Amino acid sequence: MVCSPVLRRKERAVTAKLLVAVIADELEERAVRIAREEGARGVTILSGRGIGFPERITFFGLTYRGLTKILLWVLPDAAAELISERLNRELDLIKPDQGLAFVLPVSETGGIDVEAIRREIIAGTRADD
Repeated sequence: MVCSPVLRRKERAVTAKLLVAVIADELEERAVRIAREEGARGVTILSGRGIGFPERITFFGLTYRGLTKILLWVLPDAAAELISERLNRELDLIKPDQGLAFVLPVSETGGIDVEAIRREIIAGTRADD
């Protein structure tokens, strides 16, 4: 039986997850440190603004919308779950209005070798050390 290149790629592919953390600006460094401690090699960081419900009225009727950071990691399954749990616990994201961290499935990856990342995490090494 002849397998197509697509089928062979899918058979050997490591399942990846997208870890998303939406947090207050001041928590960014702690979140990156936690992920790095668990073997994450890189992160994409976006700036944003969030509106919580109910909105908070602060000064002369103006609504304060705090600065928000959106952190994105593509990781092997186990690493994404572990880092998400640590972020939720150590940054108190379980409490209301603190932010959130969640994991989504990734069906295809390009430009990133998820299998190499998984091996490095298991070995306890990082490519940039």
